[in-house]
Amino acid sequence: MIKILICDDEAIIRQGIRKILENFYGDIEVRECGDGMEGYKTMAVWNPDAVITDIRMPVLDGLAMIEKALAAGITTQYVVISAYRDFEYARTAIRYDVADYVLKLSVLEELPPAVEKVTQKLQKQKKELEEQLVRMPEKKAAESLYDQIQEYIEKNYSQKITLNDMAEELHANSSYLSRLYKKESGQNLFDVILKKRIEKAKVYMETTDKKIYEISQSVGFDDTGYFSRIFKRYTGVSPKEYQSGKRGGDEE
Repeated sequence: MIKILICDDEAIIRQGIRKILENFYGDIEVRECGDGMEGYKTMAVWNPDAVITDIRMPVLDGLAMIEKALAAGITTQYVVISAYRDFEYARTAIRYDVADYVLKLSVLEELPPAVEKVTQKLQKQKKELEEQLVRMPEKKAAESLYDQIQEYIEKNYSQKITLNDMAEELHANSSYLSRLYKKESGQNLFDVILKKRIEKAKVYMETTDKKIYEISQSVGFDDTGYFSRIFKRYTGVSPKEYQSGKRGGDEE
């Protein structure tokens, strides 16, 4: 049975999506949420296989909900729905490795194939995991794979990293990778990647005269605004404030 969570602040939209899903797929369990924070909390305890979410919602919007879930190490597949074909929204969705982006006006036609894409991906991951567990003793495989993940992060932190790309490179199941890393290190995989990028950014600020946007790109962020938000989250100050403080300290 596939578990699907629907997040939308309009009850009529949620009900419509539920009917579409139930008409096309028999073996599913569906739950609904009216805002992003409720959706995040439901994901944390229910662990859905897929989340279909609107972007514009109260309390916490859809993309912020996805970002929060990724930071917490929650692994699921996302289908984003929107009333607008907005390039910025779509670009952000791609950065979060969203499975598909569906227009509300075309939801009847576009949602079923989007969900089908998700189910096929889940089936593939399940098969890969079963094959992986058969190939090697679990403990030895886990230790080896954990080391490979560490090496991959060190080599690729300055590039765009998605869980799927990492899984493909390491010939492993993406959900298994995330769970394994959390189990072995006690930290969320993408939280470690973000910390690595921020630490490298601090080194650039302390040792070079690069501009903020250049440093952002050098450590794997293609969006300077997003880099600034993440930097402040981990350091308590903005990149500009950190850079100015270091330069001021050097002059003293």
